[in-house]
Amino acid sequence: MRGYSIFLPVRNGWPYVQECVESILAQSYPHFELTILDNQSTDGTVDYLRSLRDQRIRLVSSSESLSIVASWARIKTQPKLEYMTLIGHDDLFDAHFLATIDALIEAHPQATLFQTGSRLINAEGATIRSCKPVPHRETAAQYLAARFRLEREVFGTGHVMRSSDYDELGGIPGFERLFYADDALWLSLAGRGYKASDDREAFSVRIHPKSESASLPSAWPSMLLGLNQFLEFLRGFTQRDPESRAVAEQLQAGFVLNRHQNAYLYALIDACRNRRRIEPSVLARIEASLAREAPGMAGRLSQSPRVRLLELANKTPLRTQIPWLWDIYYQLQTRAG
Repeated sequence: MRGYSIFLPVRNGWPYVQECVESILAQSYPHFELTILDNQSTDGTVDYLRSLRDQRIRLVSSSESLSIVASWARIKTQPKLEYMTLIGHDDLFDAHFLATIDALIEAHPQATLFQTGSRLINAEGATIRSCKPVPHRETAAQYLAARFRLEREVFGTGHVMRSSDYDELGGIPGFERLFYADDALWLSLAGRGYKASDDREAFSVRIHPKSESASLPSAWPSMLLGLNQFLEFLRGFTQRDPESRAVAEQLQAGFVLNRHQNAYLYALIDACRNRRRIEPSVLARIEASLAREAPGMAGRLSQSPRVRLLELANKTPLRTQIPWLWDIYYQLQTRAG
């Protein structure tokens, strides 16, 4: 029987961490272990974890406060069973997650990455919507093409891999605040074989105001730096994978423009939240990054209607209304369906 190591890095995850851990311990597949990597939590997280009396759980505490990158980097030094998966402290596994994955591995012994269907949930745990479907079999080049077309929703939760592959690759890349790090990891793993998927939903990704998935506007500098690091990774990866190189030559520039426009949108919203016009240096930084990463797209940041609208609003007293409108938009996006 295959063994699975589940890794849960957490810092101040209360109260979501309790629901997360309970969803793991409720797995119908019995042969797994849970390693919880606490990062000096100061809320109720550690008290709850220490109260658990389950031999499948191992709690590892950090001796100092770590960044999210350093906290997740600890995974590669931990002992592991044959297969492994990662989960955010606010996400959930369905009870059949590991059983579904185990059947998938049985059906696809040559695959190097495994995934199930998923859903987005809100802060209260209600379903927002199902995530976009993925093919039952997908190469690295196919994944990259879908990602460039914005047809994939990328989360650190819900993917399973061989522990030996994870360790040989050096773990999840240490990109800024882990933005785009899961993209790079999934590409590296799929590049060793292919990704096999079961479209039945078996895990939930929670979207709430403090989650990384919420991508708060103030995170735009980290998003931009993480994107730059991902594109540097792609330069090396596509040189080793001719099919992925062909995909990048055709589609990467449009993706790079879209991601820079997204960072610019967030920078504009962040400026409006601070009741000021956007600093020229901020615009120059984003434009310089776009010109460097996709020279053919230089000067096209404002071609998006959403960007133009926010640019105009930011130049007027209407900027004070943008944060209020953003909050309304966020509430609509996370409303249960």
